Amino acid sequence: MEELSQRQQYELAFHLLPSFTEPQIEEKRREIEELISKNGGIVGRYGEIKKMRLAYPIKKEQFSNFGYIEFFAPRNIIEKINKNLVLNENLLRYMVIKKEEEKIKPAKAPKIKTEKPLKEAVPTEITQKETEELDKKIEEILEKL
Repeated sequence: MEELSQRQQYELAFHLLPSFTEPQIEEKRREIEELISKNGGIVGRYGEIKKMRLAYPIKKEQFSNFGYIEFFAPRNIIEKINKNLVLNENLLRYMVIKKEEEKIKPAKAPKIKTEKPLKEAVPTEITQKETEELDKKIEEILEKL
C-alpha cells in the first residue's frame, strides 16, 4: 500500500436529493466513503450534511442536502471515482477538488506608533542566555583571526 505522503489530498463536495431522510442521508454518505475506499483512497473527515436552499434549480430541485468528504488518494484513481459518481442517481451535483497543502503564514508584526523615527527606537530586550551565546560566537570569530 502506498504511503500517505505519496497521496494527494482531495475534497468531494456533493448535493444529495432533498427528499432523503436522516438515515438515508447517512447511508448515502457511507456509500460514497466506501466508493473512495474501494478505489484505494483513505477517507479523512467529513462535514455535517445540511439541507439548504439552492441559488438556482438543479435537476428541477430547489433544495438539496449538501455535504463534503475530505480524503487522500493516489492521483490516478480520481477518474475512477468520477466515473462512479456520475452514475449515482442520488447526487444532484458533485465536485472533486485537489486541496493545496496548507502553508503556514508568518504572523504580521504589529505596527508600532512612536514619536521617534525607527532608527532611534529602542531595541528589544535580549535574554541572558542569548547574550552568553553571542559572546561565545564573538570569541570564536576573534580566535580565528
